[in-house]
Amino acid sequence: MNILKHTSVLLIAILFLNGTLFGQESQRQRLERHVYTLAADSLQGREAGSPDAARARAYIAQQWQEMGLKPAIGDSYEMPFDLFGQEGYCNLVALIEGSDPVLKDEYIVIGGHYDHLGVRNNEVYNGADDNASGTACVTEVARQLLARQGELKRSVIICAFDAEEIGLYGSRALAQKMQEQNTLNRVQLMMSIDMVGWYKQGGHLTMEGTGTLHNGSGLTNPTDLGINIKIKNKGFENSIFTATDTEPFAKQGIPTLAVTTGLKSPYHKPGDDANLIDYEGLSLVTDYLTAFIVRAANQPSPLASGKVATKHTNRNRCFEVGLQGGYNTSSITLPDAAFDTKSLLGGQAGLMMQVNFNKHIGLHADVMYSYTRARFPYADDPFGEGCRLQQHCVTAPLMLHLGIAEAGVGVYFRIGGYYSRILEGNFYAPKGDLPTTAPTFQADRPDHWGIACGAGFRLGNWQLDLLNLFQKDNLFDTSTGMPKAHYHTYNCSLGYYF
Repeated sequence: MNILKHTSVLLIAILFLNGTLFGQESQRQRLERHVYTLAADSLQGREAGSPDAARARAYIAQQWQEMGLKPAIGDSYEMPFDLFGQEGYCNLVALIEGSDPVLKDEYIVIGGHYDHLGVRNNEVYNGADDNASGTACVTEVARQLLARQGELKRSVIICAFDAEEIGLYGSRALAQKMQEQNTLNRVQLMMSIDMVGWYKQGGHLTMEGTGTLHNGSGLTNPTDLGINIKIKNKGFENSIFTATDTEPFAKQGIPTLAVTTGLKSPYHKPGDDANLIDYEGLSLVTDYLTAFIVRAANQPSPLASGKVATKHTNRNRCFEVGLQGGYNTSSITLPDAAFDTKSLLGGQAGLMMQVNFNKHIGLHADVMYSYTRARFPYADDPFGEGCRLQQHCVTAPLMLHLGIAEAGVGVYFRIGGYYSRILEGNFYAPKGDLPTTAPTFQADRPDHWGIACGAGFRLGNWQLDLLNLFQKDNLFDTSTGMPKAHYHTYNCSLGYYF
């Protein structure tokens, strides 16, 4: 009897300390409950548009309703949208109205997507970090903001996005809806909370996009906000291989922040489970984001810096400059003999510049130092190994640029002409000395020109370029007895625009 009594007392004490006896969950416990619920096997990976995603959405809406959030559109949180002619996709959108008579008509949008990958090859992709963690964080940030609503001058829109994993369609639908309602231009900042459950393992919280904000590094400073968290600021989102729900807003010139603890978790793998989440870190992230949003909501001046990430611009920069380097192969054509020599490897490096008239048309120029080599046949043994011609020169192609690109990714074609100045050139034998029958290179013809054409692939600031140079004038001075000859150089370069 005594043992039973002590056991009962101990159980009550444990329940009390855990804050569950009287419904007094801590923020950390709520975050854990949200993640475990959303990332449960029973929700089958929350595939966009599925009944499982609808069940996840119902859980989120229940949490919002219990805390007293008001719907942003009509009398329901739900903002359904069609996709590929199919129904069943739906965002949740709530509003915390600001208190300033003027600034309350401006918005800060904070959202996280709740969908994931579903079931693949009979394995459930629960997506605890991606993005049950972000959805849980947004929900608890909303709870804190609601408690501090009187401190907010600007209004805050709370979002749970659907269909992020299949193409950012939920955030696109909201941006389009706000544009139709003429409220998109009032958004001062949009924040995507995506994968924030591995703070301890990652070592910091990354804020990508501080360059889009005026004094972005100062606004995000955790010391000024009284939060002991390590922040890594990145001026702009620059990866062309990743995207989050900031994109539809950023492409409209709206300042955005992509908030994440990184890709340390089992990203897009079946092992992304709730037991791996750092809940203390997730709670710390929640506190920090709440404090930051309060600060941003109360800034007296507009938040935009006027700068936008290159990957989010709808047009190319007017002028671009960069560096490139690569290899070349050169051969010589002897038209009178209907003879082409075999090519040899060389290399080149230099500047590249481009003036963009619009999204697809521009003028491109290179200034390259080139080292080229080609075989040259002996007159008495035209099909033998012959000798080698090597040249050091500066080459400058000028070409019309025609590009087909979307979000900084695409192909291009170029055509124009080039000028080349030979700095040094000579013949040499691969082995031993040149025979007496070998030609002598004439340095009194250092200037050459020809046709330049090429194609390439653009990945953000990176360029993979293939360039062909066809010489149209004679390489040699034919008055000295040298044959007519034309140089053909094929260049392959990797370049980067600053």
